[in-house]
Amino acid sequence: MRPNLGLGLGFGLTLGLGLALFACAGDPVHSDAVDALGDDPTGMPNGPTHRAGQPCLTCHGGSGPGTAQFIVGGTVYMFKDQSDPLVGGTVHLTDATNATFDVPTNEVGNFFVTTAEWQPVFPVLVKISKDVAEADMISHIGRDGSCADCHTSTIGPRSPGPPYLALTPEDLGGGDAGP
Repeated sequence: MRPNLGLGLGFGLTLGLGLALFACAGDPVHSDAVDALGDDPTGMPNGPTHRAGQPCLTCHGGSGPGTAQFIVGGTVYMFKDQSDPLVGGTVHLTDATNATFDVPTNEVGNFFVTTAEWQPVFPVLVKISKDVAEADMISHIGRDGSCADCHTSTIGPRSPGPPYLALTPEDLGGGDAGP
C-alpha cells in the first residue's frame, strides 16, 4: 500500500509559501525602529558621516536596510554637553579575550567596526583618546554595539548621555574626563 503523500505535500507547500510571505514582510518591530529614525536630520547622504548621534545598528545590525553590518558603531563628542564632534580621535576596544581593535573617529565624530573587520567576544571595554587625553567608559558593552541605544542625547536613568572625551578644553592636558 502506498502512503497518501497528497495531503502532506499540499500542507508542506502551503506552510512553505506562508513562511516565505512572512519572511518577505520582515520584522515589524525592526521596521518600526528604522521608520522612527526618520530622515537624517543633518541632511548628509548615506555614508560614514551620516546620522551622527543616532543608533547605528538599527540599520547596520544585520537586519538592514544598511548594507554594511556593524558590530560596534557610534558618535563621540569632544566635550560634555556640547555638540563638537571628536575629530581624529581613537576608540580603543578590548574584548573578553583581551583582543583589541582601534578605530578612528571621522569628521563628525562617527566610528564603526564591521563584522568583517572584528568579531569580539563580549563584554567589550571602551577607551577613547586624542593626543594625550584619554577617557575610559565606566561600564562595558554587554552585547549591543549601537552606542546611541544607551548613550541617548539626554542624561537620565537609562542613559549617561552622549560619549565625550573631556569635560572642558582645560581637561585635554590629561585630567579626568569620561563618557
